[in-house]
Amino acid sequence: MHATLQPDHLVELVHVAWAGSGFAHDAPNPAPTATQVSTQLEALDRLTSWCDVQRARCAGVLRSIGRLDVLADTTLRTSHEADALLRRADVLDAAPFIEEAWASGQLGAAHVDQLHVTLRRLEPGQRESLLADPQRLLTAASTTTSVEFGRYLRREERRLGRVPGEHQLRQQQRSVRLRSRTDRDTGMHIYTLALDPLSALTVHQRIEAAMEALFHDRTPDLCPTDPLERQGFLRAHAFLALLDGKGVRLGRPEIIVVVDTRADGGPNRGVAPGECRTGPDVDWGLPVEVPHRVLRDLWARADVHAIVVRNGVVLHAPGQLQLGRSTRLANRAQRRALRALYRGCAMPGCSVRFDHTTIHHVHWWRRGGRTDLENLLPLCSRHHHLVHEGGWVLSIASDRSLTIRLPDGEVRAIGPPVRRAA
Repeated sequence: MHATLQPDHLVELVHVAWAGSGFAHDAPNPAPTATQVSTQLEALDRLTSWCDVQRARCAGVLRSIGRLDVLADTTLRTSHEADALLRRADVLDAAPFIEEAWASGQLGAAHVDQLHVTLRRLEPGQRESLLADPQRLLTAASTTTSVEFGRYLRREERRLGRVPGEHQLRQQQRSVRLRSRTDRDTGMHIYTLALDPLSALTVHQRIEAAMEALFHDRTPDLCPTDPLERQGFLRAHAFLALLDGKGVRLGRPEIIVVVDTRADGGPNRGVAPGECRTGPDVDWGLPVEVPHRVLRDLWARADVHAIVVRNGVVLHAPGQLQLGRSTRLANRAQRRALRALYRGCAMPGCSVRFDHTTIHHVHWWRRGGRTDLENLLPLCSRHHHLVHEGGWVLSIASDRSLTIRLPDGEVRAIGPPVRRAA
């Protein structure tokens, strides 16, 4: 097995991770600063990455000697966790150059998992082409989140000629299932629905349309106050309304075409340095790829909305974007415009998709804030909670540059959003 870090380096990392930010038992009483906690997190990330590499290597060795029973029996891992280790071992064997960057914390296990998915789907010759330029691959991985790296790899698959075919979609459609069980402790009936991407898009859009029609300006009885729980409650009741046939108007699928005319022409997040990206971004509302035939059919029966953006500013978008104090909730036109700017939660590094965010008033509604586009921001439930209950203070500039002031006095500045094709 390989070891990127020497024992003395490991001792240093453990020391920093444990004592560096004042969390040790003998630490002084004053609360640690954000810088100290950041140093501790960086040390922990490096240490975790090194350990993850060694776990994957150990799994590979156990497989090579025919002792996979040890992998589960001696570590109490589930079969799913053991399979994940073996997949990562496969990546290290296929792309040895990944090990150094992974062990040093430049990328994480999630990046390695994304690479495994792509390598599994490519033909041998295509895999060789992808791995022929290690530096390009490492740069893309080390400068992006794992989600963005996955998008980069999907683009590489398309460049190498792999187009998802009808066979994959048929396999997904054969795997559609609806299962149910009863929780004996709570008496709740729990349904699990597994759908192919196209069916999932239809169901999702119909539930969202029902939520808009039923709960746009009212909150039903017994609705939870927690943002995440509230969304789940409303989706469930929208779904029940659809089953009851209560006359909810079902909207057509929506496709958003984002024309980004950014002035600097600079690189985008998730795109390897030196790679030029031009042209519009088509948001199909699908988190995965499907055959081109399906996309053509979807285009023919969908409502297509073109939105023009430039350096964080919406130059054109259909619908009313300035609602003032007439309503607290963002309308569909505002959500479309925000989706053109943000793939998900506006906070950097957050991978929560736009469909699972809440539209937040930067200048709070209860303090006189307006439901105008320039005052709205998509936030996941965790970051929404940090703003409303955690003391985070946000301010947004005309180009949607974001300033975050934390309770300890630290100030973070984030540039305008970049929203290009995945």
